[in-house]
Amino acid sequence: MRRLSAAEVHEQKVLELGLDPSALDLTSIEAIAGALRRAASFLCPCAPPTLVRDVVRPLRGLVDDLKTVKVLVENTLDAMIAHGDIFEHRDMIEDSPEHRISTLLYAAPAAFVTRKSGAAILLGIASDQLSALPDDLEARIEYVNHLRRLNPTPGENLQDELVKLGLIKVTYADWLRMPSIETANQYLLQLNRLLDAVQPSRDVPGLLLLDPERPVRYYRGRWVEPRSQSGRFVARRNQAYGAQLWCYVQLHNGNPEHLLDLPLTGSRWRGCDEAWRLQLAIDAMRGKAQQFRIRPGPKSTAVMEFFSPVPMWAQRRWDAVGEPVPSSGCLFAYRLPETELAEETRFAREILWLDEIAGSVKQT
Repeated sequence: MRRLSAAEVHEQKVLELGLDPSALDLTSIEAIAGALRRAASFLCPCAPPTLVRDVVRPLRGLVDDLKTVKVLVENTLDAMIAHGDIFEHRDMIEDSPEHRISTLLYAAPAAFVTRKSGAAILLGIASDQLSALPDDLEARIEYVNHLRRLNPTPGENLQDELVKLGLIKVTYADWLRMPSIETANQYLLQLNRLLDAVQPSRDVPGLLLLDPERPVRYYRGRWVEPRSQSGRFVARRNQAYGAQLWCYVQLHNGNPEHLLDLPLTGSRWRGCDEAWRLQLAIDAMRGKAQQFRIRPGPKSTAVMEFFSPVPMWAQRRWDAVGEPVPSSGCLFAYRLPETELAEETRFAREILWLDEIAGSVKQT
C-alpha cells in the first residue's frame, strides 16, 4: 500500500474536519480549532496541556516547526475558551503545597448566539460527532479562524431551526458577560484595597512583571524579571504543577511584599482577563494608556488594530460584530462594518480606557 505524502495527509485530515483542503492545511487556525473541538469531545474534562498535546503530537513529521505550531495551538485554545467553545474551571487545592491551582477544561454544549442580522454564531462542541448540525446546514458554515458563523437564507428563521435541532440559545448579553462599567481609577482603587488587605508575601518563585515603563505598543517586550523595582505590578508566577498563575504584586527593591492571585475568589473571569484589565487601568492612570489604530478596510469596512491583549468579553463583542483578520505591526486586529465603527471606538475608549493613535484613518 502506497504511503501518503505529507501534503496528502494534510488534505485528508482537513477533509475529515469538514474543511476545505484547497484553502486550508492542518496548521491553519481553522483546522487547529477543529482539531481542538474534536479532541475536547473525547478528552474533556482534562487539563489544558492534555488537550494541546493531543492536537500537536499527530503533527510530528507533518510540519517543519513543531514548537511554533504548539504555540499556535495554545493561542487558539485560549481564543476558544474566550469565545465559549470550551469552559475553564479553576479550583484551589487547599491541602497541596503552596495551595496549588488546578485547571480543568470542559466541552461546552452545542449552542448559538443570534446577531441582529439573523446570522448565528455557533458555540460549543457536539459530544459524539463532528457537528451538531445536519449536512445541509453544516455545508453552509463560514469558518473564520476559531469562529463558526451561519447565515440565514431568504425567509429562513435560522434561530427556530437551531433550537429544534437541540442547540441552546444564548442571549447576546449572557454571552458577552461584561463587567459593570467603571472608570480606570475606580477599578484600580478596588484592586489596590484588596492588595492592601492580603498577608505579607515571602519569596515568589519564577516571578515575571509587566513593566508599565515599557512601550505599550510592544506587549511581549513589557515582560521583565524583577530586579530593583518598587511599586505595584501585574505579574505571573510559577506553581509546582501547571501553567503560571496571574497575580498583582507589590515589590520593594525587587522583593515581593504583598501578592494577590488572579482571578479573584468567586470571579467569573479568567486570571488573564482580570490581569489584562488591571494593566489597562494602570496604564491609563499613568497617562500612558494602551492604544488602538484604525485603518481602511475593503467594501465599507474598517480595521481596528490592537497592540496588547484584552479580556475575553471584549473579544466576544468584536466576534459578534466583525471578524478577526491578520494584520502586521499589531498583536491582533478586527475588521468591522463602517456602521459599527463609531460604537466600537467609543467602547474601546470608555470601557477599555484605550487611546486612539493619532493619524488613524477612518474610511469614508
